[in-house]
Amino acid sequence: MPVSAPAPMARPVRLDTWLLVLAAAKFLMQLLLSGRYGLHRDEYLYLDMAHHLAWGYKEIPPLLAPLAWLAQAAFGHSVIGVKFFPALFGGLTVLLTGLIAREAGGGRGAQLAAGFAVAVAPVYLAMQGLLQPNFLDVFFWTLYGWLVLRFVHTHEPRLLLWLGLSIGLGLLAKYTTAFYVLALVLALLLTPAERPWLLTRWFWGGVGLAFLIFLPNLVWQATHHWPVLGHMHKLQETQLTNVSPVNFLVEQLPMTLAGAPLWLAGLWFGLTRAGRPYRPLVLAYFFVIGLLLLSRGKNYYAAAVYPPLIALGAAYLDRRSRPALFGALALGVLLTLPVVPALLPVLSVEQLARYVKKLPVDALTRWEDGRQHALPQDVADMHGWDEYAPLVQRALDQLPPQERAHCIVYGDNYGQAGALNWFGPALGLPRAYTLNGSNAYWMPQPDSVSAFIYANEGDGPEDLKRAFETVEVVGRVQSPYARVRGSEVLLFRHPRGDLRPFVAKRIKEAQEGFE
Repeated sequence: MPVSAPAPMARPVRLDTWLLVLAAAKFLMQLLLSGRYGLHRDEYLYLDMAHHLAWGYKEIPPLLAPLAWLAQAAFGHSVIGVKFFPALFGGLTVLLTGLIAREAGGGRGAQLAAGFAVAVAPVYLAMQGLLQPNFLDVFFWTLYGWLVLRFVHTHEPRLLLWLGLSIGLGLLAKYTTAFYVLALVLALLLTPAERPWLLTRWFWGGVGLAFLIFLPNLVWQATHHWPVLGHMHKLQETQLTNVSPVNFLVEQLPMTLAGAPLWLAGLWFGLTRAGRPYRPLVLAYFFVIGLLLLSRGKNYYAAAVYPPLIALGAAYLDRRSRPALFGALALGVLLTLPVVPALLPVLSVEQLARYVKKLPVDALTRWEDGRQHALPQDVADMHGWDEYAPLVQRALDQLPPQERAHCIVYGDNYGQAGALNWFGPALGLPRAYTLNGSNAYWMPQPDSVSAFIYANEGDGPEDLKRAFETVEVVGRVQSPYARVRGSEVLLFRHPRGDLRPFVAKRIKEAQEGFE
C-alpha cells in the first residue's frame, strides 16, 4: 500500500573514533570501580539464577540469567566478572546515544556531549554498575530510539523487523519495555507521516517477530500460574504504595542531572516545526511518564527514556549554538559532581556516610520504605553479606556428621541464600535454599530433616520454633553499614517429629504463590 511522502535524508551510520574512546572509557570506569563495596543483594539472586536457567522467573524475564552464567563461566568467582556485562552495555548505550545525536544532525561535538552526559548521569552510573535488569532496559530503549529515528529518516522497511527483534529481546530483559513499546506505537499513531506504516506487512512482521521471541516466556508464565502478576501485586503493596507522584516528577531532573539540560532541549526541539521528524520520540516520552504515573512506578522506571532525548537536545543545541551546547553540558556536569561519590564507590563507606549527610539532596538516602537513612539504599545493600557464611560454618561445626548430613541451610530471602551460595563454597558449605521468589522452584524435597540453619532477616520464624526443641542464636551481622545489620543466624535442632510433610507443604505453597 502507499505510505507517506519521502523521508528526510538519512546520514550514513559511522562511528566516530572519539565516540568509541568515550564508550570504552565508560566501560572501564564502571568495570573497575563498581565492585569496590562488594555485590548488591539483588546480584546474589541473579547469580543464583545462572545455576537454574529457564524461560522465566517469578521476579524477572529470563535474559539476565544466561548473562550471569556467561560471566561466571568466563571470569569465575570474580566481582569484576559480575560487573562485566553491566559495564559493557553501559558503554554500548553511550555509543548508541552518540549515534542518535548523529542521526539527528549533530556533529562530533553533539555526539560526544550526548554520550558524555549519559556516561556520567547519576541514574546510569548506578544502573550500569549492577548486575540487574535495569542496564539492559536502558540499552534496549536507547536502541529502539535509534531504530525508530533511522526508520523515520529512511523508511527502510527492514528496520521494522530489526525493531521487532530488539523489542522481543527487550521484553525478555525487563517487562517495563512494554511501557516504551506502547508509548512508541501511540506516538506513531499521532504522527501522520508514519501512521500508514502501521498497516504494512513489515510492521506486522516486526510485531510477529517480537511475539515469537517473547512467546517462550509467556508460555512459562502461563504454566507457572502467572507469577509476574503476583510480583506486581507485591510491589504495589510493599514498595510502590510509598511512591509520591509529585516526587516521581520532581526527581526526574536530579536523576539525570548531567543530561537534564540536554533532554529538556530535546523535548523543546521535538515540539518545534524543525523537530517534527523526531516528534515520535518526544511524544513517546510523555506517554511513558503518563503510564508510569498511572501505575505508581518508581522514579527510575523512566530512566531508560532519556538517552534518545539527550541526543536530540545535543544535536539541536549543536546546530543552534556550540557554546550553548557545551554550556548546557557543563551545567549538568557541575550539578552531577557532588553526587558522584554516592553512586560510584570512590570514597570509603565511612567517608561516604559523612559525605551524604552534608548533601541537600534527600532522594539519595530515601529508601523504598519512604524514610531517610544514613546511606543510599543500594550502598547499604552491598554490605554484611560476607558475614553469613562464617556464621553458618560455625553452626554446622556444632553438628555431628549424621545430623549435619540432613541439615537444611536456609535463607530468609534471596539475599541471604544467594550470598551463602556465593561465599559458601570456599568454606565447604552445602547449598543454601529459600522459598522467597523463584528460589521456591529450586528447593528439593528433603529425605529427612535433622537440623535447620536459618539466616534470618526481620521477625523470627515462629513455625520453626514450634517444630524444633531447641534454637540457638549462632551470631549476628555486625557491619554498621549493612541494611541487614543485626540479622541472625539461628540453629534449630532436635525436631519434634517428621518435618518432611511440613517442608513439602511450604514448598508447594511458595511455588504456587509469591513470597
